[in-house]
Amino acid sequence: MDIRAFEEKATALRQRALNVSRVQGADIEEAEDIAQEVMLRLWQMLDDINDAAGMERLAAVIARNMTIDMLRKQRTMPLCGNEVRLAAQHDVPDESLEAAEEESWLRQRLRQLPPTQYAILGMRQVEHLSNGEIARRLGIAETSVSTLLSRARHTLLDEIRRRNKI
Repeated sequence: MDIRAFEEKATALRQRALNVSRVQGADIEEAEDIAQEVMLRLWQMLDDINDAAGMERLAAVIARNMTIDMLRKQRTMPLCGNEVRLAAQHDVPDESLEAAEEESWLRQRLRQLPPTQYAILGMRQVEHLSNGEIARRLGIAETSVSTLLSRARHTLLDEIRRRNKI
């Protein structure tokens, strides 16, 4: 399926994912998050999808499975904090090794972002798409793209600030 056809179907696909998620028991905010994630997954599989009807069925299946997974995690999620131990000042190696460690740390933090934020940040920073282009591709409002980008950037900034305090 080509990009233009996907953009034309995006709003209907997003609504289908939203409805399926709500029927499965997600509240409105959770259903919105799931619908955005479904749109990202569909976007990533765009080259493998041949027909619009198949894409709509796939959106419903992904939304259903994600909702079930989310509900399971809510019941069994333990409350524990994973803290990262950073090297002491006297353990710091030469500058090139330190730069590699910092890059690795940042990549890990990027992977820890929610999938929607990670994908939208990638579309913006790597593919250099505008908020409007991202919104059209995912079938969401341009303000949602701005919000998700802002959340991703604030999350990373908070992580960097925490790291630099230690």
